Amino acid sequence: MADQTIIALRQTAEAYAAAVRATQRFFDRLEDTGDPAVLVEYATLVEREKAAEQARLDAVEAAGFEVPSIDESEPEGE
Repeated sequence: MADQTIIALRQTAEAYAAAVRATQRFFDRLEDTGDPAVLVEYATLVEREKAAEQARLDAVEAAGFEVPSIDESEPEGE
């Protein structure tokens, strides 16, 4: 059985990818940018993407991955 950390990495990566795909599908079917409902739907999708991204980043951090050249967090000790 896979380690729980690896399972969390896989699950959060998949959830993030699904959120991004949902936004991409939204743009595929977009026809009227003037419709207020469109803005509401887009805002909802963006919030889902942000939440999924944060969960993925939290899982990556919990797994001990650090890539200082792309990591936006503060270095430890600062």
